[in-house]
Amino acid sequence: MCRKLFILIVALVSFIAASAQADKAEENYQAGRQLRRDGKCTEAIPLFKKAIEQKPTFAAAHYELGWCYNELGQYNIALPILQQAVKLEPTGFRSLYEAGFAKYKLGRVEEALVDFNQVIKLNANYEKVYIARGDLYKDAKKNTAAALADFLKALSLDSTEKKIHYRIGWCYNDLGKFSDAVPYLQKASSFEEQNYLSYSELGFSLFSLNRFDEAMGHLNKANTLKPGFETTIYYIGLCHVKQNKKQDAVQKYNELVQLNSNYAALLLNEIKLMK
Repeated sequence: MCRKLFILIVALVSFIAASAQADKAEENYQAGRQLRRDGKCTEAIPLFKKAIEQKPTFAAAHYELGWCYNELGQYNIALPILQQAVKLEPTGFRSLYEAGFAKYKLGRVEEALVDFNQVIKLNANYEKVYIARGDLYKDAKKNTAAALADFLKALSLDSTEKKIHYRIGWCYNDLGKFSDAVPYLQKASSFEEQNYLSYSELGFSLFSLNRFDEAMGHLNKANTLKPGFETTIYYIGLCHVKQNKKQDAVQKYNELVQLNSNYAALLLNEIKLMK
């Protein structure tokens, strides 16, 4: 057999073997995706790992594996996997988003912000990144105005995120725009009828607008869903003060004392000012 023919045969065998491995990698990847869609990340992870072992340049498998680790809250494991996905596919905005999300959860706020900004450059219509960046502005940067802009942008992109209306309402409340907050919080409470935060925040909006009877209805609903939530109890107490129901206000003060809440002293000061 001539040397040239031998080389061709070896190359052909290698190509066939590589193709077979690629096919197996695809099979494992698709099986893993199905498990992941069914909410079974723990079962999906070994399949994605196997797919990567069979095809190390499989960017999508790296993304799915990193996504699963993020979903399981194992951000330190997810991050290097997602960074590899980005390296393999620099325009993969979903991988970059998940990497930024992992960084944010690991307290690497500035790095996360850089990633989120880059995601928006790659795909300005990816609503999830506006929610994530909004949360970063709201909670880490304490920049409510910037957070609100991102949440409104996400909503304009038809976000299906259930808590987006709550986030917008909270921001309007934090900015003192209580009338603007009300319709968003009303939607939030109607979309998630068991979410005590939406009722409590709506109660705060209405209290701030001097609509005390309406506020009490929502605050009591929040208190039923989540007994012992200090903010709710405090504003129920303030409503009693405004309605001149001193005995009821004192009862809420005592509840706050039992909870060792800093709100207790604030409510007591309001009670002392009652006639």
